[in-house]
Amino acid sequence: MSAPASISRDVARQAAQWLVLMHDQPLSAAQHQAWTRWRAADPEHERAWQRAQHVQQQLKGLPPSMAKGTLNRERRQALKTLLVLGVMSPAAFLGYRFGAGQGWMADYRTATGERQQITLADGSVVNLNTDSAIDVRFDAGQRLIRLVRGEIFISTGLDAARRPLRVASEQGVLEPLGTRFSVRQLEGVTQLAVLQGWVRATPSHAAPQVIESGEQLQFSAAAFGPVRPASEVATRWTEGQLVAENLRLGEFLAELGRYRPGRLHCDDSASALRISGGFQLDNSDAILAALPDTLPVTVSYRTRYWVTVSRA
Repeated sequence: MSAPASISRDVARQAAQWLVLMHDQPLSAAQHQAWTRWRAADPEHERAWQRAQHVQQQLKGLPPSMAKGTLNRERRQALKTLLVLGVMSPAAFLGYRFGAGQGWMADYRTATGERQQITLADGSVVNLNTDSAIDVRFDAGQRLIRLVRGEIFISTGLDAARRPLRVASEQGVLEPLGTRFSVRQLEGVTQLAVLQGWVRATPSHAAPQVIESGEQLQFSAAAFGPVRPASEVATRWTEGQLVAENLRLGEFLAELGRYRPGRLHCDDSASALRISGGFQLDNSDAILAALPDTLPVTVSYRTRYWVTVSRA
């Protein structure tokens, strides 16, 4: 199979601009004629247009706000950049789509090791953990937060219009009432922990279940896992702490690895060791450096971003 014909950056940019313009508002008669002339002017233009449409389909459509002309300048530019990438290099676009690009267009997002607290229009406070992203859509009928990736902790506000608050994950929808709760998107499941009030969880293909204060569970699109006790300790990341209570070292390092770029690996020889304590997330290097003082382990650096912890 021959490689796809190359498309220049300038032509890819023109195709992206036309696509964004079309979804921003209906084209005028003059604009439609100009778009038709542009496509017919050069075979490269038509190839670029077809690829731009293909990228749109792979993204499952453009963001809903695009149709209303409300996409902010930052997200509009990000979308154009993504379309240009897809038109010029389909292979590079696939790498973006299935890699770290998820959430690039989100309303709020954090990088690896970063945390953020935001206050929404209704007074709800949302904490985003490391490498997390959400979209927020408030309208006359509901207050919707879509968890794109990662983990959030929410303290709900009182809405004067009494609109229901909903949090959507890949597996279903959560409806809280006067509550504080955390939601984490894992591979194939959503993890919910309720610390105050209650939350009704409705998987995409199962009946709803009410989770009360002090309870946590995981659920897929079709079923709930067992209910377990929830603890405030699990949300101490909102204060910049990782707390371990007799935790297996392998599990501890897997959590710590979420907060630092690169690869943090625990060798099987050390995985079963136990660790307890409170650790400051803003200095993961210091946490690793202190491990040999409390456990029989060695910490080996191949590079700053490739670290292995083994039994001494």
